Amino acid sequence: MLTNFSSEYSQRSDDELLHLASDRHSLTTEAAAALDAELRRRNLTESDRVELQRFVKRQGRREGRRRRRKIPGLKDRLMWRDILGAFAVIAVISFTYSALPSRYHLKPDWQDAAIIVMIASVVMAFASSFYRNFAFWMSLVMSSAIHLAVVHAWTQRVPIFSRGYAKLAAMLGLVLFLAVYGLVWWLRWIFHGEEDQATHQVAK
Repeated sequence: MLTNFSSEYSQRSDDELLHLASDRHSLTTEAAAALDAELRRRNLTESDRVELQRFVKRQGRREGRRRRRKIPGLKDRLMWRDILGAFAVIAVISFTYSALPSRYHLKPDWQDAAIIVMIASVVMAFASSFYRNFAFWMSLVMSSAIHLAVVHAWTQRVPIFSRGYAKLAAMLGLVLFLAVYGLVWWLRWIFHGEEDQATHQVAK
């Protein structure tokens, strides 16, 4: 039996052995003896085990902070296909708008705001994991309309709308979308939640 444990542990990595050493109480006497022999053979000490535990805890804390910072419903990062897709959609919209007769174009004072809102909306559509949800598209349309009005008013008040202002205006679109999307889901929960509870009571 000891030979079997020795053969198994010899195929494991250092980290696996140190993790196993931290859970020594769950091992049989033969397994613990084989583990100690393999640790000595690799010159792995108690300090190595403690250092690995500290590293795992640090990684866990970082992962926890990363989860707390993450906005629900948004992808961790955009893949190349998402980025290329967003650029393609923006290019198609821009080309279509340019091809329209001038009488269908927005007034000049609305065009800068419309460009910012269009870019922000397309990026959010590709960055979201809720794009198959009807509530997502309804929220995006509503928040984009509000976004357009706010950015237009902003551009009229600021003489020179710099690149920094444009970035802030685009970020405002994300904030407005999350607010509207949260409101839609809250209203949906109120009405559909009550209906579900009433149906459940009738069924009883």
